[in-house]
Amino acid sequence: MNKGSISFFEVKQCGFYSTKDHKSVYEEGTMEEIINSFCEWVKGRDFSQTIPWDSTAHPRRTQIYCKSIAQDAETKDTLLVLWRRFGDDSGKVSGIAPDAKVGLDTSDSIKIDPKVKGQSAFLGQPMYYWFIPRRNVIATVNFPHSSAMTKDVCDYIKRCLDYRISHPRKKINETESVNPNNGKAIIRKYITYMSEDNTRTMRSKFHVSIKELNTDKANAARLAKRISHIVVRDTISTQKSDNKDSLFNLWSKVKGKKTFSKHVEIIEEVTLSESEVSEIIKVHNKEYNPLDRWNNIGFRESGNDTTRWFNKYVSREHIKLEPLAENHTYYSADVVLKELINQRDELLIQIPNDVAKIEGDDIRDECDVGEEHVA
Repeated sequence: MNKGSISFFEVKQCGFYSTKDHKSVYEEGTMEEIINSFCEWVKGRDFSQTIPWDSTAHPRRTQIYCKSIAQDAETKDTLLVLWRRFGDDSGKVSGIAPDAKVGLDTSDSIKIDPKVKGQSAFLGQPMYYWFIPRRNVIATVNFPHSSAMTKDVCDYIKRCLDYRISHPRKKINETESVNPNNGKAIIRKYITYMSEDNTRTMRSKFHVSIKELNTDKANAARLAKRISHIVVRDTISTQKSDNKDSLFNLWSKVKGKKTFSKHVEIIEEVTLSESEVSEIIKVHNKEYNPLDRWNNIGFRESGNDTTRWFNKYVSREHIKLEPLAENHTYYSADVVLKELINQRDELLIQIPNDVAKIEGDDIRDECDVGEEHVA
């Protein structure tokens, strides 16, 4: 099974904002509306047409495309499979031979330029993004074969909204100048929107917190008051030596082994803070292997010798999917969203229904300014 780890991020701004006293003031728009309009825009398009800007005019900007979408009718949750492209058609993706040596020799690098149906393939990695409008939260679902770039994804959605998605009160102002280096024309577009009463100018915004939501915070606060001992089970290896127990000597003669594994259990009396419990939970979630019947982290309460294991006591934000089929490099949005919906209540149990109040503040969107763009 492939394990997908889930990280939640709070949505700070989403919608259309005017400006008052140098601060953003929320006017209208919701995540559900914006994602719905995005899904409507990409539906039926060629994959290569799902990037909203001219990639040749912005060669250094991360190129993101949309490959697959799925929406749940009841919860309004949406799963996007986005594609982060490496390099471009010019063959700028390259590799180094695994047996290369450190030094000045440059002959051991190779250019990667596979062809699909006679065309250069879009080399890259999938990114799985789960949008949860009713909680004002988005989440990344990370598998070993995928990646995540949350800020770039938010900028991508915003640029799709500004450059490609229709809006009844959108205004596009263009200015043209000449590039002094090559004499070519530069067209800059300034995108604004008018309020419903046509009295205020608005701009679109889509910001999330750069800090991952700590969904185990409630458990950590509760457990910090109850834990009296930490129990750690681990497996260590030990090298055979002359003073080892006779059992090791006997077994080494039979099997010829010189290294042995031992199961150890350490029980330590502790007084832990909430942050320390949170750190233990993070380590456990990262390292716990359900197929390993020994290695684990647990705790005991005062006056009770029963060990409670964290894997059975705290929430675990991950899903498991069948391995990818041969020659497949990503999961469809339907497959991922179906599993998320199956476990939705458990995965969201510690996220409040209104974790983030969408409102205005003094965050300035880097996309607010006009930029070179070819429609």
